[in-house]
Formats: sequence, C-alpha cells, structure tokens
Amino acid sequence: MKGKKIVSVALSAALLGSAVGMLAGCGESKGDKMVYWVFDRDMAQQVTDYYATEERNLGYEIEVETVPLEQMLQRLDNSLRTGTNLPDVVALEAETFKKYIDNGAQSLEPLDDLMDLTTNMYDYTVDAATGPDGHLYALATNVTPGVFAYRRSMAKAVFGTDDPVEVQKHFDTWEHFIESARILRDSHGENNEYPEGIKVISSYMDIGKVFCGNRSEGWVDDNGNLTIDPSLYEGEYSMMEFAKMLQNEELSHETTSGDGTWYSDVWDNKVFGYFQATWGINTNLENNCSDSSGENSSYGDWAVIEGPASYFEGGTYHVVIKGTKWLDEAKEFVKFFSTDETYMKNWAKEHGDFMNNKQYMQDLVTDESANNEFLGGQNPYSIFISQAEKINGEIITRYDSEINGYYEAWATNYAEGKAEAQTIDDAITQFKAMVEASGLDINIA
Repeated sequence: MKGKKIVSVALSAALLGSAVGMLAGCGESKGDKMVYWVFDRDMAQQVTDYYATEERNLGYEIEVETVPLEQMLQRLDNSLRTGTNLPDVVALEAETFKKYIDNGAQSLEPLDDLMDLTTNMYDYTVDAATGPDGHLYALATNVTPGVFAYRRSMAKAVFGTDDPVEVQKHFDTWEHFIESARILRDSHGENNEYPEGIKVISSYMDIGKVFCGNRSEGWVDDNGNLTIDPSLYEGEYSMMEFAKMLQNEELSHETTSGDGTWYSDVWDNKVFGYFQATWGINTNLENNCSDSSGENSSYGDWAVIEGPASYFEGGTYHVVIKGTKWLDEAKEFVKFFSTDETYMKNWAKEHGDFMNNKQYMQDLVTDESANNEFLGGQNPYSIFISQAEKINGEIITRYDSEINGYYEAWATNYAEGKAEAQTIDDAITQFKAMVEASGLDINIA
C-alpha cells in the first residue's frame, strides 16, 4: 500500500479508563505502534487534532491510552517493575512525576539532546524535569499558574464594578480577601437576588492549593527531613487559621472540592469565586457552568484576577520510557507538544490553557482571538504571565501529592474543631504521625 494514504483507528484493549487510539500516515507501517499513555481525554484528542493527522504523514501508528490519574502510577510502576506492557511515551502530572525524574536513569530515556529547545520555556519546568544526575528527563507542555475566578454580576452588585483591575483591590491580600468575604456574606443585592448572601468560595479548603503552591520551602529538605513552611501554620493568616475563619464565619458554601454541589455552584447564584489553575477555567468552570436543563448558566459572567497569592497547580510533563524502540519518534513527539507554535497557540486559545513558551504566550496578550468569551471577553494572558513568573519550582518534590493531602486533612480537622485537632500544635502532631505512618522515605522530627 506504499504511496497510498492510510488512516485507521487503533483501539487499545483492557484499559482501566477510556481508550482512544489513532493512526495517521502514508506508506508502509512498521507493523507495530508507538504507545502513548495520557491521563486526560482532551490531551488524547490533541494527538488526533494536531499530531497524527493526514497532513503530517507520519507513516506509523500511535496508540493512545487514556488512563485515569488515580490508576496511572500503579499501572506504570507495575509495567516498569515487570518490563511488560510498557508504553513508549507517558504524560505525567506535576504532583507525581518527580518520583520518576529522581530515578530517571532506571526508567527513562535522557532528553539532553532536546535541551536547546528549552531556552524559551519557564525555568522551573526545566529544573523540575532534571534529575539528580544532571540529565533532562522530561519536557513540560503547559505551565499552570493559579488565579481567582469570580462572577462579574456579583462583583458589580456588591462592589459596584466587575472590572478585574478594581475587583483585584478587594482580594489582593488575605486580609482584604476575608474582609470582602464578609461583605459578600452580608450582601443580598439591590433587588434581593441573593437572599442568603453570597459565599466567597464553594469549599473553604480550596485555599489549600493556594497556600501549598505559594510556599517558600518544599515538604522535604536536602537532608530528607520533613519541612513545614511557616505560612501553613504560623500567624493569623496562615493556612490553618484562614481555613478556620472561613469555616467558623460561614464564608464558604462548605462543600468538598470536586463534589456535586461544588460543581453546581459554578452556575448557581450562591458562590462568588473559585481558585483555579489556568487549565481549570475550562475543565472545571466552563464545562460546568450550566445546569442539566441549560436554562441556568453563568457562561460569560466570569473574569479572573491574581487574587491574594501566586500559586500553581498541576502541569503535564512528557517522558520517554527507557529502552523504547521508537526512540526517535518518541523524542519527536515530545518535542512537538512542547515547542510547536501552531499547536501551542491554538490549544491555548481553544482551551484557555497556558503553554510552556514565554514568547508564544506573550504574543497572545495582544491577540484579540485569545479573548475568552466565557470570561466575558477578557484576555487573561497578562494575568497568567504575571502569575507564572512567580512560580517557585524549588518546592516541587516527589512526595507532593501524598503530603498535600495529609496536610489538608488535618487543616480541615483543625478548622472544624475535631477532637484530635483542637489546637494547631495538635493538628501538626497528627499530620506528622500520618506522614510517618505512610512509609514515605522522609525523616520526621
């Protein structure tokens, strides 16, 4: 079939989550497939839309398997341990990828020959993808600074304006944030359209990702000791105390992040805002801004500001599995999703995402086609850039996913006055005990 363009679908079997496979190319296939594991359906779709297209004429198959995040690590660990059913390229999420980077020589192909491509990337993504042995083992596709997204109509009703520059003044520090939260709670609108007042956020523990992403110190120091950044527990506006204020004063809707009410609060007229990383504007807010009937919708009634603190949440890093026979193709794949201008700009505009290229994202600041209709026509890229420049990649460790969860659990217990967390000292003691019981290779003082 040489010389004839072939397009087919290669479906993966026995997948724990959904699976999408695709082939694009022309001429002879190698009789095998390059396998790509990814944790998000949209990311799987981008292979079809941008990479494995007829126009690109790859000439080989790419089998894409969508593996849910909660199953990805176990499946990858099992495959690496047994040396069977290994993928060739894997998209790893930022909270968990460091465990593979730290042991990169054992399981990953070095990407040192792609280092020249990193000059326009955010430095923290390159530093985080470099192993202790000095080799580069991953390239980040996107950068995930966090912002505060708010309802324009509520801002206008309560603060007299929906202009992001003016609204930011009410939320630019944690002190102003709590003051504004109290004003929202006690406001009902000129026509009593908010009879129960307005909750500043849906889940009070959504502040956890902000505080954890804004730390000066990571969870583990150079000597392997557990380190708790003072911003998490010291002072009136520490994470512990701030969570307790939000809970005690009934300033949040007291949902759990990601539950049904947390999502319905996006369209219901009860909650003012959400802390969201760039990717969450589309994934969590826009995709959930209408009720099932479509009659109630908050589409176009949103805007974003920097909020009280810079932070980041998530991120996608591509790695190539050691020993792949598709090494050249795998590296080209990783290169494309971290450097291709057409893909990066179009994906950003279509999904509101923020990609790992400083120049391309700067270009979008003045690109009217990057104005976001969901955000009421706002172009968010200057705010994204400002937040991205503040990201401290030095706090990223291989333990972040587990320890963030442990700390948020005990911050919640303290905020709610549980028996074993009556004081911050009690909560910290229980947190340390949880870390120690987890079996993580960390020294607990």
